[in-house]
Amino acid sequence: MDDPAHSDYRNRARLAVLVQAVDVRCKLTADAEAEEEASSVPTVVLPRRGLFRFHCGSRTTVADANTILLFHPRAPYTIAHPTDEGDDCTALRFDHDAVLDALGAAGESAGAWILSAAAHRAVHRKAAALLLATDELERDEQAFEILAQLGAAKPMPALARDAVRIEGVRERLAANVHERVGLASLARDAGLSPFHLARRFRACTGTSLHQYRLTLRLSLARARINEGADDLTRLALDLGFATPAHFSASFRKAFGNTPSAARARSVA
Repeated sequence: MDDPAHSDYRNRARLAVLVQAVDVRCKLTADAEAEEEASSVPTVVLPRRGLFRFHCGSRTTVADANTILLFHPRAPYTIAHPTDEGDDCTALRFDHDAVLDALGAAGESAGAWILSAAAHRAVHRKAAALLLATDELERDEQAFEILAQLGAAKPMPALARDAVRIEGVRERLAANVHERVGLASLARDAGLSPFHLARRFRACTGTSLHQYRLTLRLSLARARINEGADDLTRLALDLGFATPAHFSASFRKAFGNTPSAARARSVA
């Protein structure tokens, strides 16, 4: 016999299609009052730029361009912005059963994932294609590939050791991507030793502090190039890269082309 609560969940608002892809731009500032919200259907949220705090139950997750979130109908939440820059996200609104089939127990509640840099870029490429897709079958299959990648990965642990401190470090890195800061300074401000910060950060996020910050910088660089930034030297320095050559090499390794090629494509 079905659990009554589960049956009620499955009978809630349903989509006429398996997935809807929406481009969301939030312009709220740090002083905006947070109001409780609830998603009518399971929604995978992929921040592309910006930063916000996702408060759900007793857990607060820092959402940045390295993070993927699942907003869930069973989990009311509030959003707060620690900076005045707002955020840009791609939101994938799924049919209930699709999420349950793909994510299993992880699809029963709100959650957060940090994938490897390569997997994360692949998810964002698929999400960008979804926003432009006109063929329903193509859109559905791309969306299910995203769910499959989340299903194959471990969600961020809700009660990880030193989670609050690690979230504080993640927020600092996302809010100050240009900052050239060493491990000792980050550890001192987090109240951890450098050794334990490095270990705890990797345990919570699956990556190193340096790679995490580099991925944030590159994501923001691509967003600004797509928005028309044309002074690539200034962009590199503004984002904290030591030299334009380092920026170009890192960008090419991540995205397969140089910043100048990406700029040319964006204005073509």
